[in-house]
Amino acid sequence: MRGERTVGAVFVVAAVAVAAFVVLDRHEGSAQFADLPGDADVRLVGRFTPRQVDRIAALPQAAAVECGTTLYGVTVVTTRGVLNGATVLTAATRPGLRWSQVRSGTYPATDGQLLIDERTAAAHDIRPGERATLSLGEAVLNATVVGVAARPTDHAIGTRGAVFLLPAGAVAALSGGASCDTVTVALHRRRDASTFSRAAEDLLDPPPAVIYDESLRGHV
Repeated sequence: MRGERTVGAVFVVAAVAVAAFVVLDRHEGSAQFADLPGDADVRLVGRFTPRQVDRIAALPQAAAVECGTTLYGVTVVTTRGVLNGATVLTAATRPGLRWSQVRSGTYPATDGQLLIDERTAAAHDIRPGERATLSLGEAVLNATVVGVAARPTDHAIGTRGAVFLLPAGAVAALSGGASCDTVTVALHRRRDASTFSRAAEDLLDPPPAVIYDESLRGHV
């Protein structure tokens, strides 16, 4: 009998330890960090419908929310030549949540305007005022380069290939209206990052991957 109680106690302790590890791993041990742009504190990665983005924005911890999409393999044709395999990002409307800052020219104000990263602009002698035709599959979009921006350092960009930034409406037209794949968030209080991410996970099925800004390392 004593042996059975001992085995039972060991089983309970082991179960509690495993449960504690799972909770710790989900909320702390598995946390990911990156150098997020500007005022961004948290980025959710997955697939998000407009309704889901609205629900995330309604969470009390969220001060500002931007829905973004990354498109790969875009073909861009200019008078300077053809750029194959370009990456297109959503140009965020909120200055604090933008992927990069304008080096020359202006930030896109309409769906017919775009930014080009400075490295690509220099390599192909592309300047503001240049007309560009972007295509992805059967979708085609015409736009004008209005500015040159610092090349984003986000890991999703990669180290090669041209990078362009387009307003959300233009990205939706080029992608066929696909749901956005990231939601970038600035919080009212940065210490609420863990609370916000748990609330967002509870709203979404499947739960998104959560990336915190590097400055929050050791605090979430």
